[in-house]
Amino acid sequence: MNYKHAYHAGNFADVVKHILLVQLLNQLSQKNKPFYALDAYGGRGLYSLASEESRKTEEAKGGIQALLKAENLDMEKAPTAVKDYMEGIKQARFTYDNKVYPGSPWWIAHHIEKTSIEKPDSSVRGEAFEAKASEYDALNYQLHKLPIGIHHRDAFEGITAVVPPKEKRGLIFLDPPYEQEHKDFTRLIDLLVAAYNKWPQGTYALWFPIKNIDAVELFYKKLKRTDIRRQLICELNIYPNDVAVGLNGTGMLVINPPWQFDNQAREILRFLQPALKVADAPNMTPDSATNVRWLVGE
Repeated sequence: MNYKHAYHAGNFADVVKHILLVQLLNQLSQKNKPFYALDAYGGRGLYSLASEESRKTEEAKGGIQALLKAENLDMEKAPTAVKDYMEGIKQARFTYDNKVYPGSPWWIAHHIEKTSIEKPDSSVRGEAFEAKASEYDALNYQLHKLPIGIHHRDAFEGITAVVPPKEKRGLIFLDPPYEQEHKDFTRLIDLLVAAYNKWPQGTYALWFPIKNIDAVELFYKKLKRTDIRRQLICELNIYPNDVAVGLNGTGMLVINPPWQFDNQAREILRFLQPALKVADAPNMTPDSATNVRWLVGE
């Protein structure tokens, strides 16, 4: 595996992905019932935007830095998940340093900490898998004091081994590296089908890049052929699909989303788009750049 997320930490895709994750966790916590949250690709947990990798690509400038500096957003009118995300960024930077960007396992652990204070009777169990030894060591070192279990484990083996969880409710969150899109999409569909067959009530959220539209469309067609119901697609593009760039947009497939998550996701993406849009794609608007739709219904 050659992919290293440190080059991309805090980019526009991370911002969208983590805010949608916050929204999912918030909605799952609305019921005072235990639930389980797994990050199947934990990465390092925390990333430095002052690192050589981050400075080389400068992708965070179009993501978290653009959002923090946005003057065209009324944060008082922001969706709750956006406000919670911004508060989380502040807390992470206060706890560590002002150049840190927290990855998905940190957001799950942060949610567990916050929920344990706001709702002492609730119970959320969090875990994170990481298969690459060097990334696992960093993840375990950086988050070992937080309320999340860290495991040196491969997602393809681990997910089907831990579902269904004892809590019966929960979220499996996947944001793999996608080094070979067509092959990776096929393997991930097989993984989702296997997990869904064991735990059809679970919520599954799979992040994916939008850069090869043919690969994405084929991914959608293959998903439709499965027996999985309630498949929601959330997309935000910063470039049109017919423009050849490294990454046109960011997508998330959510299986069994909480009630009205589709409306919440639509509001979130439309709110974020003006801050994340790029100067050389001026025609991209909330209407043209965002898309939340049911790929498969009930």
